Amino acid sequence: MIQPLRTVHRRAFVVLAVVLPAILLAGIEARHPDTRLTERSPELPATAYLLRESNTLWSQHSIATKFYGRADSAKDIYVVLRPMQPLNEPDLLLYWSTNKPQGNFLPSESLLVAPYTAGEGFALPLEKGRAGNLILFSLAHQSIFDSARVEELP
Repeated sequence: MIQPLRTVHRRAFVVLAVVLPAILLAGIEARHPDTRLTERSPELPATAYLLRESNTLWSQHSIATKFYGRADSAKDIYVVLRPMQPLNEPDLLLYWSTNKPQGNFLPSESLLVAPYTAGEGFALPLEKGRAGNLILFSLAHQSIFDSARVEELP
């Protein structure tokens, strides 16, 4: 009775030794799909010019922030974020809001700009006021990572 059970257990462990790493690798691949080819943030157009630059907008982190306008379309504003040190926070999303965030919750009228990538250009969904808040939101922690008040842009 014991010998057949040992044989079954030995075979089960051999199967698990092969299947579990395969499941782990498949999960890692599914976690970080390569979306850069299909969902690229808009690149800065050739007619872009620098509107404003600041290294002190963000309340908790040093992030160089540059705002660009387009010569052929005055309503289009782009923002490029370059952190001074890497932001070690998972799944950051960039939001635009006309209201200041309260605590760790996004304002209800916040608009998703794009998943955050350092150095990428993001088109801002500006309304008539052209002032608001940029918010970096951690999807993994469901909390606000940092925010920046943007005064009225030209």
